[in-house]
Amino acid sequence: MKKIYQAVLVCTVVLFGAVSSVVCAEGQTSDVLNKKCPTCNKLFPTETKFCGDDGATLVEAPETMICPECKKEGDSGEKFCKEHGKQLIPGKASAQDKEDGKKQKKELAKKYYKEGCAFCDSESYDAAIDAYKKAEGLFPDFPALHHNMGWLYSKLGDVDKAILHLQKYIVLAPDAKDVIEVQTYINVLKQAAEKRKAALDAVGDRDASMKKALVAQKQKFTSVVIPAGEFVMGSEEARLDATPEHRVFLDAYEIDRYEVTNAQYREFLDYLKKTNDHSKCFKGEPSGKDHTPRFWDNEYYNVPDYPVVRVDWYDAYAYAAWAGKRLPTEAEWEKAARGADKRRFPWGNEWDTARCNLSGEPKPVGSLEVNKSVYGCYDLAGSVHEWCEDWYSDAYYAESPSKNPKGPERGLRKVIRGGSRFSKPFQVQSFTRKSEQPELFNSALGFRCAKDVVSDEK
Repeated sequence: MKKIYQAVLVCTVVLFGAVSSVVCAEGQTSDVLNKKCPTCNKLFPTETKFCGDDGATLVEAPETMICPECKKEGDSGEKFCKEHGKQLIPGKASAQDKEDGKKQKKELAKKYYKEGCAFCDSESYDAAIDAYKKAEGLFPDFPALHHNMGWLYSKLGDVDKAILHLQKYIVLAPDAKDVIEVQTYINVLKQAAEKRKAALDAVGDRDASMKKALVAQKQKFTSVVIPAGEFVMGSEEARLDATPEHRVFLDAYEIDRYEVTNAQYREFLDYLKKTNDHSKCFKGEPSGKDHTPRFWDNEYYNVPDYPVVRVDWYDAYAYAAWAGKRLPTEAEWEKAARGADKRRFPWGNEWDTARCNLSGEPKPVGSLEVNKSVYGCYDLAGSVHEWCEDWYSDAYYAESPSKNPKGPERGLRKVIRGGSRFSKPFQVQSFTRKSEQPELFNSALGFRCAKDVVSDEK
C-alpha cells in the first residue's frame, strides 16, 4: 500500500511539473511575435491588428514548438520530439525575432513621434499628446520624445508631467548639449508651479469665486459697436489663402470686448444642468454633447478671468446662442482687429512683444491694455485662437461677395482667428487665416461673441 502511495505521489509530482512547465512556457509567450503580415511577412506582437507598413490585416504566425528536455525546435506539424518522445511545448521567441520586434516597434514609435511633431506645429496639442503617448508605449527610451513631451506638457500647464519627461530626457541623454539648459528649465517650472499654486489657493472655493467674479465681469465685459463701412480684408503679403487683398463693406455689428471666460462659461453649463434646455444648440451637433470642456476639473478652470478653452465650435455656437448672440463672421472678426486703416496687428503695423501674450502661460482676459484694437477689443492677437461662424475655404477670397461675406455654404473645417499664447509673431497678424474641424478642441482655442445691431428704422 505504501509503495502504491509513493508511486502515485511520484506520478503526481511529475505531472504537476509537466503542467507547470507548460503553464510557465505559455506565460512567457508575451514576447513572442505571433502575428504576421501576409504581404511583407513581418512579425508583430499579439495586440497588433494591422501592418504598420502596408496596412494589411495580420494573421496568426506559426508558433515555435520545442522539446522541454533538449530544447530543440520541432518541424512544422510535429507534436513530439523525435529524439526523446516528449510532447512539444510553445517555445520562446528567438533572439532574432525579439530583435526584429524591437526594431519594428522603434520604427513605429518614430512614425508616431513625427505625427506628434506635426500636430505641435499646427497647434493641435491634445492630438500631439495622444501621438506622443503611442510612441512612448512602443519605445519608452526615446530621448527626443521625452524632450518634446516635457516641453509640450509645460505648455499645457501640467508641470508634474513636464518635469517627469524632462528628467527622463536627462537620464537617457546625459551627454546632450542642452542638459544644463533643460535642468535649469526644470527648476523654473518648479518655481512657476509654486507661484501658480499660491495664486490658485488665493482664489479659494471655485463656486464662490466664480459667482463673485461673474458680477464684476457683467459690469465690465461689455461689447462694442463696429460702425458700418468698408475695410481692407486680406493681404498680398499673406499666405495664398488670405489673398487677394480686397475691400469689404460690413453693416454695423456688435462684438465682445473680451474673450468668453471660465466664469461666464460656467454660468452657461450650470443653466444646462438645471434645465436640460438644448433648444438653442446647433441642430447638427454630435449627439450626446453636454458642452462641458475636456478636463473641466483641471486647476486652469479655477481662475474666473482666464479665457475658456477646450471648447469646440459646437460648444461656442451653443454658448453664443444661449447668451442671445452669435459667433462673429470671419470678416467681422478681421475688421474688429484691423480697423479701417489696414493694420497688421490690432495696435498698429509694428511688432511689439510686450503688446500680446505669446508666453505660453495663461493670463486673464484683457491683461494687456496696450493689446486692444482701435475699436477697444482685447486679445485679438495672442491669448487663444477664436472660433468664427464661417466654414473655411482656401480659395474663398477670390469669389467672396464684397458686402457682408459669411463664408462658403458648406465645408469640412471652421475658421479660427487670432493666434494663441503658443503662437509665433507671424501667426498673430490680423489677416492670418487658420481653420480646424468643428469638433476639435484644445488648450489654445476659445472664442468671443458678436450680434447684429438692430436698426432704428421702421
